[in-house]
Amino acid sequence: MAAAVPLGCAAIALGPAAALLLLTVAAEPLLVIVLLAGKADEGLAALSEDGRSPISLRQMAYVSGLSFGTISGVFSITNILAVSAGPGTVGIHGDSPYYFITSAFLTMALVLLHTFWGIIFFDACERRRAGGLGLVVGSHLLTSGLTFLNPWYEASLGPIFILTLCTGLWAFSTAGGSFQNVLKCLSCKQEPEGQAMLCSALQVPPEG
Repeated sequence: MAAAVPLGCAAIALGPAAALLLLTVAAEPLLVIVLLAGKADEGLAALSEDGRSPISLRQMAYVSGLSFGTISGVFSITNILAVSAGPGTVGIHGDSPYYFITSAFLTMALVLLHTFWGIIFFDACERRRAGGLGLVVGSHLLTSGLTFLNPWYEASLGPIFILTLCTGLWAFSTAGGSFQNVLKCLSCKQEPEGQAMLCSALQVPPEG
């Protein structure tokens, strides 16, 4: 039972980030370079020499934000996971028994927020939009300030998750996403120009 709490909290806190890394980054070597070492310029130069198109600025923004968020999440949750492994019982001295689970959800939200902030911040810098930069900085300060309400967790986690959802939608729109694109992806239809599948690699194009 002692291992269940730290494993569960780790899955909650870092599970979404791990899924994003595996599904969107691991298959592209250049994105892995940006994620681990920040050596995007070397990867772009190599691709240019090969005559292939480099990764886009939006991809770099996404991976940079995800990298920073993941590192931040790992550092913030490590000590909590170590304590959750025991010995001891949370709440025995009147503390909240929900400390570990709320810390895990808070870490998950912060990892996602850093990913979204990276996309928005890069776009605002590229387009020279001071308003976007200010909103990113302001939402960052607001999120940090809400944690001062702990251990009144319902007053901090609720607004933080609402902010995460709104920021995620903003980042999705900034990256060029649309409701029509989501519907196309969910329908698993082929592009008219070629045989590439939009969402599922499990459906093999018919032989003709």
